Amino acid sequence: MIFKAFHNEASGCLSYLVGCGRHGVAAVVDPVRGDVDQYVTTATARGLTITHVIDTHIHADHVSGNRELAERTGALLCLHAAADIRFPHTALEEGQRLTFGSVELRVLHTPGHTPESMCLVVTDTARGPEPWFALTGDTLFVGDVGRPDFGGETAAADLHRSLFERVLRLDNAVEVYPAHGAGSACGRAMSGKVGSTIGFERRFNVALRHAEREAFVRALMEGLPPRPPTMDRIIAKNRGIIVPTRSTPARLEPRDLGPRLAQGHALVDLRDPPTFGVGHIAGSLNVWIESPQFAERVDRFAPPGRPLILLGETEADVARALSALARVGLDDVAGCVIGTGAVPASGLPVAELPNIGAVELGRRLGADRDLVVLDVREPFEWEEGHVPGALHIPMGEVATRLGEIPRERPVALVCRGGPRSSTVGSLLLGQGFSRLLNVWGGMGAWMEAGLPVSQD
Repeated sequence: MIFKAFHNEASGCLSYLVGCGRHGVAAVVDPVRGDVDQYVTTATARGLTITHVIDTHIHADHVSGNRELAERTGALLCLHAAADIRFPHTALEEGQRLTFGSVELRVLHTPGHTPESMCLVVTDTARGPEPWFALTGDTLFVGDVGRPDFGGETAAADLHRSLFERVLRLDNAVEVYPAHGAGSACGRAMSGKVGSTIGFERRFNVALRHAEREAFVRALMEGLPPRPPTMDRIIAKNRGIIVPTRSTPARLEPRDLGPRLAQGHALVDLRDPPTFGVGHIAGSLNVWIESPQFAERVDRFAPPGRPLILLGETEADVARALSALARVGLDDVAGCVIGTGAVPASGLPVAELPNIGAVELGRRLGADRDLVVLDVREPFEWEEGHVPGALHIPMGEVATRLGEIPRERPVALVCRGGPRSSTVGSLLLGQGFSRLLNVWGGMGAWMEAGLPVSQD
């Protein structure tokens, strides 16, 4: 058996190549748009022909690479028969077995996260008749289970049945490889590990502590995070309702930015927050290319319906950004400007978002009672500890809760490290807020400095 995991750390997506080296055939499971070259290159290097491209379900957090990969390789494109999609594919049924030389994939229909969700139970018959591992899609994660976004309590009950009556009946030694890991919005408590075992998850997975159905459903539905705004568009592309297109951004000079912005384009600055803070083109959105969930943050905060212009320091940064944005189906990128001197060379008004450290924040709080700390972390982070007296508005809610932020007082923005708060700061600057500070190092630096922490 040949088995290779592909981990897109920026998004938390996991894809897999599984096949038989002796017979030279393989399948790719849960391919991600933007990573197709990796799958083809890896298969070629191992002497494998990709004969099947399989999605365990219709993904909602990224555009699948299934059609592109199938077109490039001539492979069969497969989903479960319950999948509601509008392009040619091979429908898989419960119990169906796909054979790749000595490797066998058995379909286990596990509705809950979505109606068509399935797991693939993998056996290496050259090793023995017992299953070796399971590709569990978004049904079972390491440390969590899939979100029942599409059917509420009914879907949660279906997921309970799929887990306790199907997946958890596999042997404790069977390994678990899900479609997402830490960094993904598809779960709440996913581990940073990319693999586990049925036995370990049975014992330690918090979401599985309720074996009784009603208690499981109640716990799963409680505090369910809001659906990301990108979800409906991504699902439409993965169902074939919207056809994904490729961006062909123009290479622009700094002097081109003025006319483009006047035409309604939106500027996304990929530079790190301290550099952005020293001086940036007024009105631009700062999403650092090194930020976790970079593409999701651009999609959440960029003005909807407006073509994007990317400003980055290097060609590599822009290339990474384009690949990440394609993954979430954000295809309307009209141009890019590259170079460290692009901001002053543009001739456009320049704004600042000063960055300060945690210790400096503590000093300023002691000297200025008007200073407001705005913590933009998620609720679970807030509960772990925050600056005493801080105002808490999670990052994704800031745009709809602007009225809660005092405009007449200075505001210091805090997240765990500084990138999220800089993105929020750039959004607030565009909404007319002016007395803003970004705390670089965030609550991590605040706690490391031994400064006061509240858990109210």
